[in-house]
Amino acid sequence: MPKADTDYRLTRRDQILAAAARCFAADGFHRTSMQDVIAAAGVSPGGFYRYFRSKDEMIRAICLDAIGVVEELVLDALRTHQPIPELMAGLPRALAALDEADARTRLAVQAWGEVLRNPALSEAMTAGVTGLRTALRDRIAAGQRDGEIPAQLDPDACAGVLLAVVQGFILQHAWDPSVSAEGYGKAARDVVGGLLGSSAVGLPRASVRDADHRLPR
Repeated sequence: MPKADTDYRLTRRDQILAAAARCFAADGFHRTSMQDVIAAAGVSPGGFYRYFRSKDEMIRAICLDAIGVVEELVLDALRTHQPIPELMAGLPRALAALDEADARTRLAVQAWGEVLRNPALSEAMTAGVTGLRTALRDRIAAGQRDGEIPAQLDPDACAGVLLAVVQGFILQHAWDPSVSAEGYGKAARDVVGGLLGSSAVGLPRASVRDADHRLPR
């Protein structure tokens, strides 16, 4: 397929997903019809069904797109050896930069509840989150091999905590869109930097204080 056609399809797909995110965030999954999304997206029914056959497909795509953005940043951090504190500072900004970010964060929280009753969505979300957690774990393990991160830390458990920090931003932003991605990211950087960005773990209290100046500002 020519690049122009591919770009057009991606743009149209994003347009539909942004409209779906607004509709779902405003009225919920079950009260929103396919016709509502088609009208909000400004596309014909035929054009719409070339991209998505059901509401469930749209919900999965919206949620997995956000996970994919975060996972790509983590994989890039693995390739470039970006420090984990700086990575964590950038993740909230990346989520806030998504099209219809406010609607998408509200939708993500709705989707977490929907996962409990929708096996297909649960399977897709589990696969997406597992990929992200694995990427975070691999970045931590690489840091341990490089001597940047203390060897006694459990990479998988730490990856789960870092994932929770990202999910915490999504939840807080859904409750209150005024929550600053920049401020949250800086706080995440400083908190994570105290454990994963220095050799402070296991040191006496005085040594930990001495390490404070090494946290990125």
